[in-house]
Amino acid sequence: MTLILRKASGFDLKNVKTHAEKLNLDSEKLEQDKLYIAEKNDDLAGFGRYKKHGKIYEISTVGVLGQYRKTGIGKLIIEKLVESASFENEIWLTTVIPGYFEKFGFSICCDVPRELVLKAKRICKKFKKPVDFNVYMKLEKFY
Repeated sequence: MTLILRKASGFDLKNVKTHAEKLNLDSEKLEQDKLYIAEKNDDLAGFGRYKKHGKIYEISTVGVLGQYRKTGIGKLIIEKLVESASFENEIWLTTVIPGYFEKFGFSICCDVPRELVLKAKRICKKFKKPVDFNVYMKLEKFY
């Protein structure tokens, strides 16, 4: 079984949007140059992207499809996103599974950039989830 991790093409956007919404993930303004696709034997296995909000970067829309979970695909996607996002000192995310992201060095934060809070409110409203449904996390670069 061959796993490929690649940048998205224009053809991927609709498919990712459909799967992201089924998983209650942020599907706003998908941009193929910031979106990565994991394929296993030519099937969509997972996806993830980074977004820029003003001066901050966020890892967003990370999803692994059911039969491919617990195979390491999520880890590969996260590592690629952290490597690809040209953030200077920190990168953010919102999640309902903070324990998963702690393994990558992310830590829970309370002093959250306004842009990220507003985005989380929009997404929670769209999926009829309470705003406190999410945990905000940050990864800091150390030089």
